[in-house]
Amino acid sequence: APFRTAVESRKSLGLVIFRSLTDPAIEGMTVERLQQMASALESLPPFASERAYFETAIFGAAQALVYDGEGRCSLPKALLDQVGISAEVAFLGRGATFQIWEPQALARRAADSVEAIKTGAVPFPTLPAGLLL
Repeated sequence: APFRTAVESRKSLGLVIFRSLTDPAIEGMTVERLQQMASALESLPPFASERAYFETAIFGAAQALVYDGEGRCSLPKALLDQVGISAEVAFLGRGATFQIWEPQALARRAADSVEAIKTGAVPFPTLPAGLLL
């Protein structure tokens, strides 16, 4: 509900979801963000195979989230099955996008992410001047 309220306060056209291309999760974003992605792909030649792959994998699979009268939404069973979600879900905000995970899988990914940063396997990016953690 808090996330839905935040999206609605931005006067968004709605939310879409699709299977993540990189993680065992469901990707979600506003329709406006999806439109930004489509605009970015416009820089590729119309018949480029890379463009066709992304258009098929993302835009061809994107589904609108529909809310009921109480503000709840249902996730398609086929999509849940594809990413291994059976009962509960975990929500991961990622800036302009979000992901929906099976809770234990997200806990493992979070632990792996922290460890990779701590050990230097994934270096922390250089931040713009004036931006502190």
